[in-house]
Amino acid sequence: MNDWMKNIPDEAFLSEINLPGTHDSATRFCQYSFFSRCQSLSISEQLNIGVRFLDLRVEKIGDKLQLVHASSKCFKTASHQGLLLLEDVLSDCSLFLKNNPSETLILSIKCDHGDTPENTFDTLFRYYLNDDFWYKENRIPQLFEVRGKAVFLNRISVDTSKDFYTDYNTGLNFSGWPDQGKYIGKTHLVSVMLRRDGKDSEPVFIQDWYKLSPKEKWKYAVLPTLQNPPCKYGVLLSFFSCGNLLHNPKKSAKYISKKFMKYDLTPLKKYGWLLFDFPTEKLCRKVISTNF
Repeated sequence: MNDWMKNIPDEAFLSEINLPGTHDSATRFCQYSFFSRCQSLSISEQLNIGVRFLDLRVEKIGDKLQLVHASSKCFKTASHQGLLLLEDVLSDCSLFLKNNPSETLILSIKCDHGDTPENTFDTLFRYYLNDDFWYKENRIPQLFEVRGKAVFLNRISVDTSKDFYTDYNTGLNFSGWPDQGKYIGKTHLVSVMLRRDGKDSEPVFIQDWYKLSPKEKWKYAVLPTLQNPPCKYGVLLSFFSCGNLLHNPKKSAKYISKKFMKYDLTPLKKYGWLLFDFPTEKLCRKVISTNF
């Protein structure tokens, strides 16, 4: 599953490709794991089973960014030795892309705790976004533009008074993404600039209702989005994750993934970028197969 994107045409836009992804991707080893742990695989293991979208939550510590899930810190080992830093994750991603140049990764980065989002972005921009590893435009690219690169999806507010921050170096602008929480009856529409075909923007639909029981999540959020995707054109980002006091992420994922594996997907139908807790290679294959 290391190179499945080699079979996708170069001219395909990323918004046209059905991608498996992970929610809170770096939480394999974290504090308060009953409520905060959303993955059982390392970043490298996720990429090797076909995952191409990583949801990374950070907190600024000096000139470093550590991985967190809200106030829960992420670590390098099960014994919580060594904080997991963004450079650790990026190193794994860089090595994967070096070995698999046909692939691309979408890296969503959000300020989840600590310093202000604006200060967090300044640190990210200064210390992490300064090389050719990244695609940083606020425009959905075609696959040939980003093979071997990471696409930066920005969920951090930018201080726009600093005129060196532009649509060409601050990533796909998802910074206005609101917290959805409980089911609100429809996917949320945001806008990302897209310079193609005479259009000024690319519609983006996000389903991220997470304060639900697993049964509610499947019935009211996931299933309707699979049956009737809200867009044929544009980005569709759908989270399969949920949790509450009675159902932690692992218990919820077990129920939802079982339902998903029994659901028949249609080849070449748009399902979008699907983000899971605790995915398996078999689950990723199911998503990937819809592209062919």
